[in-house]
Amino acid sequence: MHANLTATSIRKWTVGQIVICPLGSLEEWSRVATFAVGESIYRNGESAEFWYRILAGAARKCAFSQCGSRQIVDFLRPGDLFGYDAPDQHTFAVEAIASSTRVVRYPRREAERVADSEPLVARQVRELAFESVHRVQTRMLILGRATALEKVGSFLLEMADRFRARSNGAVTLPMSRYDIADYLAMAVETVSRALTILRRMDVIHFEGVRCVRIADRGALERLIENSARGEMKPNRSISAGDYSSKPHRGLCALQTTSARALHEAWRP
Repeated sequence: MHANLTATSIRKWTVGQIVICPLGSLEEWSRVATFAVGESIYRNGESAEFWYRILAGAARKCAFSQCGSRQIVDFLRPGDLFGYDAPDQHTFAVEAIASSTRVVRYPRREAERVADSEPLVARQVRELAFESVHRVQTRMLILGRATALEKVGSFLLEMADRFRARSNGAVTLPMSRYDIADYLAMAVETVSRALTILRRMDVIHFEGVRCVRIADRGALERLIENSARGEMKPNRSISAGDYSSKPHRGLCALQTTSARALHEAWRP
């Protein structure tokens, strides 16, 4: 089964014109493929023979435990380079999360050779690698936050910056609420409650399925810092690691139709 899926993946790669920040003569070796939502670009354990870059759409980089649980470690947007950090085999899987996600790949040996011989390409690769390191550091800071409001608020700020929020502060998130939960190491219900609280505080607005507008970025940043300093004292705080399905007493007023509507609207 695994071999058949891998073979299909290999056959779909075709020559295509690259228009996003071309990597010098490395583009002569490029091949392009299109992936559906949930389709694997590569899997954990596959041989690391290629470097990859997102051209359009988005993807998630994730790990799976032996018991089947998932942890998302990165969200990839157009321009992001990935797959280059594995020594021999990929230790993570990468899956498309947007329809018609287009990906370009480069043979690893040729990519390393071109990077060694062309200083401009080497500089571009370094910058893309530095961006990846910065994303890892940002995620570590987010996970270090104590409360769900801090984590979800920080996540929204990160995504608004990365996925280029429009002038009115609205950003369309390509990931599902389940993806957000696995990225923040939280329960889906906890993510939904935190989003509802932020909406009721008039800090964010929902303008469609997965489209969030940060109504007041400064207010959201202050809310996160005040929460971190313990200056916000709700009746019952939401623990960032709360995986209980039981309603919190202090939040019963928020377990309303609007919260359920949000829960339903943010389907994968």
